[in-house]
Amino acid sequence: MRRVHTAIPGLDRLLEGGFPEGSSVVVSGSHGTGKTLLGLQFLYGGVKEYGEPGVLIQVGGFSDTLMRYENMMGWNLAKLQEKGKLVIYSFKPKDYDKFEPTKIQGEVLGKLRNIIVPMGTRRVVIDSITPLAERIGNKADYRRSLYETVEFFKENGITSIILSEDGDVEKHVCDGAIILRQLEEHNGEYRKQLLLSKMLATNFPIAWYPITISERGFSVRPFL
Repeated sequence: MRRVHTAIPGLDRLLEGGFPEGSSVVVSGSHGTGKTLLGLQFLYGGVKEYGEPGVLIQVGGFSDTLMRYENMMGWNLAKLQEKGKLVIYSFKPKDYDKFEPTKIQGEVLGKLRNIIVPMGTRRVVIDSITPLAERIGNKADYRRSLYETVEFFKENGITSIILSEDGDVEKHVCDGAIILRQLEEHNGEYRKQLLLSKMLATNFPIAWYPITISERGFSVRPFL
């Protein structure tokens, strides 16, 4: 099985080389745990290090968040967009009426296909899936829509990361699940951690691993 390198230092060591190609992985955690940075690094590194075009689907995301990470990391996302190696497709609150099961399976996926297929996309990140889940409401309808979305990515050989605050429903649909958390120390400081709780065809160690977020990006310190 071919592995897709994550571009996250330390993470591939826990994944036997990376995500299984074509797999979908939910990354869940509360606000501030590093979900967006992990997703962006997966896309940016995919283009810069491995020549794999990527698409960021922003659902309720904000452009100033991207700008903040660009400045912190020294990235030039605009240049990658100009070269056709990265596409940022955003849904605004006014578009949320499209988040109905029939429209996701028809209109929404149709538009994404027109973007994703021509550029030979290999990586997709959805940031985040939570507004979609809240808009649909019914868990069965949401799970079915999520399944259709994940299958669409698989059919096109795309490895995807889906960011979620909760991750409860998503982990039952996706091939892998990563949980992020931050714990408050006695001195008032916080430490961030990562847990692999599910991964297709991968013998991974189950433990909470320390996370570092700096101007060098998101990294994991494995005990291996």
